[in-house]
Amino acid sequence: MRPKTETLPAGQASVPRGPLRPVEIASIAIFGGLAVATVVIAAVIPLASAVRVLAPVPLALIAARSRPRATVAAAIATTGVAFAMAGTGAAISVFGSAVLGGIIGEIKRRGRGAPTMLLAALLTAPVVAAVTVLILLILRPLRELVLAALSNSIEGAARWIGKIPSIGSGIAHGLNSVRSSVVDYWWAWVLVSGAVGTFITIVVAWWILGSVIERLADVSSVDTIDSGEAASPAADDATIAPLPMALHDVEFAYEPGGRRILRGIDMTIESGEFIAVVGANGSGKSTLAKILAGRHPSTGTVSRPGAAGLGRLGGTAMVLQRPETQMLGSRVADDVVWGLPAEANVDVDALLAEVGLSGLGERETSDLSGGQQQRLAIAGALARDPALLIADEVTSMVDPQGREEIMALLTELPRTRGVAVVLITHRASEAVAADRVVHIVDGRVAPQAPAWMPGAGAAAESAPETVGAAHAIGHRRPVLRLDRVGHTYLAGSPWAVTALHAVTLTVNRGDGLLIVGGNGSGKTTLAWIMAGLIAPSEGKCELVGDGTGPDGETAQQVTSCVGEVGLAFQHARLQIQKQNVGEEIMAAGGEKVGTNEVARVLESVGLPRSIAAARTDSLSGGQMRRVVLAGLLARKPEVLVLDEPLAGLDPGARTEVIGVLAGLRRAGMTIVIISHDFTALGDVCDRRVHLVHGVLTEGGEDEVDSGAESAGDPMDGDHHDGADAARPSVFRGKGHRE
Repeated sequence: MRPKTETLPAGQASVPRGPLRPVEIASIAIFGGLAVATVVIAAVIPLASAVRVLAPVPLALIAARSRPRATVAAAIATTGVAFAMAGTGAAISVFGSAVLGGIIGEIKRRGRGAPTMLLAALLTAPVVAAVTVLILLILRPLRELVLAALSNSIEGAARWIGKIPSIGSGIAHGLNSVRSSVVDYWWAWVLVSGAVGTFITIVVAWWILGSVIERLADVSSVDTIDSGEAASPAADDATIAPLPMALHDVEFAYEPGGRRILRGIDMTIESGEFIAVVGANGSGKSTLAKILAGRHPSTGTVSRPGAAGLGRLGGTAMVLQRPETQMLGSRVADDVVWGLPAEANVDVDALLAEVGLSGLGERETSDLSGGQQQRLAIAGALARDPALLIADEVTSMVDPQGREEIMALLTELPRTRGVAVVLITHRASEAVAADRVVHIVDGRVAPQAPAWMPGAGAAAESAPETVGAAHAIGHRRPVLRLDRVGHTYLAGSPWAVTALHAVTLTVNRGDGLLIVGGNGSGKTTLAWIMAGLIAPSEGKCELVGDGTGPDGETAQQVTSCVGEVGLAFQHARLQIQKQNVGEEIMAAGGEKVGTNEVARVLESVGLPRSIAAARTDSLSGGQMRRVVLAGLLARKPEVLVLDEPLAGLDPGARTEVIGVLAGLRRAGMTIVIISHDFTALGDVCDRRVHLVHGVLTEGGEDEVDSGAESAGDPMDGDHHDGADAARPSVFRGKGHRE
């Protein structure tokens, strides 16, 4: 049988066709839910009725960034939900909002301006008002209910105003006259007020929508993973056969005429292979993964016997960097089979045992640790019995023990199941386990391995230089003190989870403290308590300052001085709120931060002043982390707490971030780091705290043994200390949380 060649010529129309795609369904669910919530709140809370004017905005956003059929689907879905939640009145209101939102969004989508909007408003407003009158004429019970509510509201206002001396009685008499007029000539009042209200609603929604669309200009409304196969009329009947696959001279750009992310890619994949794809951030690795998963290239050809079958039985499966984005079921067992056809026969218990989650089928997915969530994502992929499994940075958010377990599972799949595995990674220790390695540099396949790969040169074999001894612990004054801190989420409920137990810890001025521990050990909870964003359930966390007390100290709860301890989130993009870098730093730093301060903090984190004008959405992962750090520094905090500052960064970006942190430490900044990556952190940290299930281990604080931590993997140096090494490297049994 001759293989089928899937080819997409350059210039193919980017407008999707066919049924609603997953990204459109997700948009309808999210923005439609906002519209329904707005109308229901206005319906049940009389004082909040003014917020009804905002209801068309989320629906207009769907119309502005999606196809008309998505707008129609949103109108039908939101109207039905509103009727179920709050009755006929709310349903009519939501439907009207969908009509107005659709008109506004369509005008935006077509690139028309304010004159077109005003003309549409003038034409639409009387029509909407007339339709409202017609509906009230037909639905007599609804009309009587609306008029009774309106009459009672006016009468109540008249009674209250009538109590005002001198002028109250006259105004009250006028209101009662208006009430009688409204009841007798309700159709005229509804026609006039409805037209005026509709016109105002369209204008307000247009104004708000313009700002929203501008903010989302750099965020694509196209699903970058969607292969396009779902749009094919014969998709359900297509033969699913992703392998063997051959890419010839493949190039790809996300926008027509835009920058080529991939250029001249030639590669093959055979059944049962284990291939590692390595490269720096922004080199095109993840884009290549999408091409392998079925997305059409801009030019070139992808040859395979049949369809890629992304997410379908016997086709292609993807596991992404953040497993929580792939979890849909509330229970582990439900999540494994989510989306599978009814005829699929999956032995869930055996599959969970295969990935190391034996006995956890009834566990809530939200209770799983990061490593367990990642293994659950792999189980969901294997439930589809794929021929090709693409794993994109699946170990970057997992602790060393969990990383070993996931890699052991992936390397066994070609042998036990015959599945071809493509692993996207930055880690040398993972890449060397592959049958072959594909190196991507600036969108091309490089003929030679990067310098950090084993065997690439002497530099790769030497351990990174560390200078932990330069920060020997001396006599320092405390700046942050935790006294028997404990924390329980959802305390007192059946779902209570205790994250920390009696943690006692002192951070001194000028310290470099490293917090280590497995996924789910409580490290992030501890960081949020240190920053004052969470009040501990037990004990206290205090910021210590110089004072005139007996010990020359003052102390206050960190929750009362939020901002004095700066916290950088694990996912830097979630912390960035503004459109450009300069605005982001000024917003993070506070009112007193001007352009000179922005330039200073940018230089202090190793970024040029010119980047202040750059859009935040155009930054690389390493640049985003440094922009967040610059914003924190602009606020001049007492302590910096950094949650996984190296996660997902390529070796070059990791070196840059470590260099910035080491410079800040030498300048006297107090830094607390939560990380699974120990490489060269001796440049920044001289103490380590080890958390195990929310408890500091015996001798929990010790000096960082920089030499031991940096030996081994020349790229990331992630290793276990004595406690980690003592744990078995096999999958743990029932009920064990990492």
